[in-house]
Amino acid sequence: MPRAPLLSLLLLAAFTVPVAQTAPPAAPARPTALQAQLDQLLAAGAPGPSGRALPVHSGMVVLDAASGAALYRRQAETPITPASNMKLLSMTAALYRLGPDYWFSTGVTRSNPGAAVNHLTLSGIGDPSLRVSDGEHSLAGLARQVRARGILQVGNVQVDGHMIAPDGWPLPDAETAVSALPLDEGEDARPDPTPTAALLRAGALFRRELQRAGVQVTGGVRLGRAGAEQGVATTRSLPLTALVRLTLKRSDNRWAEQLYARSGVDEHTPSWRPSTLAQARTLQAAILARLGVNTAALQIHDASGLSEQDRLTAAAVSQLLLGIYRHPLGTELAPEAAFRQRANLLIESLPQAGTGTATEQATLEGGTLAARLPGLDVRAKTGTLVGASSLSGYVTTRSGRVLIFSILMDQYAGYGQSLRQLQDRIVTLLYTRG
Repeated sequence: MPRAPLLSLLLLAAFTVPVAQTAPPAAPARPTALQAQLDQLLAAGAPGPSGRALPVHSGMVVLDAASGAALYRRQAETPITPASNMKLLSMTAALYRLGPDYWFSTGVTRSNPGAAVNHLTLSGIGDPSLRVSDGEHSLAGLARQVRARGILQVGNVQVDGHMIAPDGWPLPDAETAVSALPLDEGEDARPDPTPTAALLRAGALFRRELQRAGVQVTGGVRLGRAGAEQGVATTRSLPLTALVRLTLKRSDNRWAEQLYARSGVDEHTPSWRPSTLAQARTLQAAILARLGVNTAALQIHDASGLSEQDRLTAAAVSQLLLGIYRHPLGTELAPEAAFRQRANLLIESLPQAGTGTATEQATLEGGTLAARLPGLDVRAKTGTLVGASSLSGYVTTRSGRVLIFSILMDQYAGYGQSLRQLQDRIVTLLYTRG
């Protein structure tokens, strides 16, 4: 199937679909062997702690990737807790809105061109990969650049984080505030209760790094806007493709929230409009609609899927995956060729089944699927909350056919491992019989 550019989807609204003549209802088709086996697996439930099978509330869709035809539907339109399958929506919105080559810039400006520097302003736009002191992409790296410009003494450190509106982002269930200057602190990370607290802490750490670099700071840390100031230091993140890849493979909740926040900044105004959760949802909905996703029944409360109020449908997730397949980012290849040559950037950002963990590279590629479904070509997003589990993505069958599937499960009283094992049996069945 030839690739249609994403923007061409906007033209679909200009066409009118003719109304078909009313026909007598067709007799229900007999289920195929695959459909019957899938029904049997899902109806049987999953073993609980006592070994007795417990019911599982589930929705599932299987599509043929080449034609888009539905091969299986079960409670496809039922809203279900998606857990981290929510990241499929938020990271798709980020990549399609900003582009795979987008990079974050964090910068430092000075207040006046003279010898004395009244203040330095640290400005960010939500880069989740900015470190405190490791490497050059860090606050320490910025401080060394300041020192290299011959600046030996400054007054205050000012922090400008206005592009992620502090009052526009409620505290996510990740329990740390979304802000314009988050810090990737690894195992040393600590939650910031408010965006203001996050900004001031970033400013305090930058003040410390300036002094370590040999720049005397005589004042304190405050919030403010940079205005027309002279640039003295800057650092760039990795391309957005790399950041999304890490977010999806590791299922990183904090990074998901931050990248989603950046996708909510509206650049199509005379002066950029700061990001709010409501604005991010609106811009995300536009992207999803262009990819053929019906969002009417969806309940989206965050980017990571940690919220127990989130609800997606298997129909919506499978349509999103079909849209991603049909409109591959980062290549001019046709959809099937892009998939088989692993050139579809978003699909290749998904965890890859069965890589094992013998090497760092294998662990990274496999992500949350590294130890599952060995020997199968499965690229899919996992999701787990108490009582809920999901798995949605792509599987290449034994015959070479590419199938799209979405399995959403919740309201289960047993252990998550039992749901994951049931999902693996389902995907293995798709591989052998699809």
